[in-house]
Amino acid sequence: MVRCACCLIATGDDDWCCVLGHRVGQIRLIFKIPRTPLQDLLPAENEQNHPEHLAYIEWFSPFTHPDPNHGLYKLTRSLNGGQRLASIVEIKDIRRSCQLWPAFGPVAPRDWSSSNVLEQCSTFFVSAFSDLHAYQIIF
Repeated sequence: MVRCACCLIATGDDDWCCVLGHRVGQIRLIFKIPRTPLQDLLPAENEQNHPEHLAYIEWFSPFTHPDPNHGLYKLTRSLNGGQRLASIVEIKDIRRSCQLWPAFGPVAPRDWSSSNVLEQCSTFFVSAFSDLHAYQIIF
């Protein structure tokens, strides 16, 4: 069983008071490239700016307009040619964890569980109610 956290990731202007400039991603792996290979890959003149820790992220769709009935943002997996869209980002761009609620429809499938719902469900709502900071950013 693999559980991977969903989080808000800065993608543009660093605005802490709203979802603009952020996107939801699922962290699949956190890693560090050893210094020697990193020096071989990146120019030496910017050595102090080399990233320390990185994360492999699978993306959800960008924020659009909140649902008019409850004000929550609806997201789906971002796909490219049927494959999940993924990127490697610096850890410093990960702002906070976030909760995704499955969009069940009229009936929740019985085979969904907390360990597989992120893989089984195709549509989610971003919860703004986990804590005050999430509410201020998302809602």
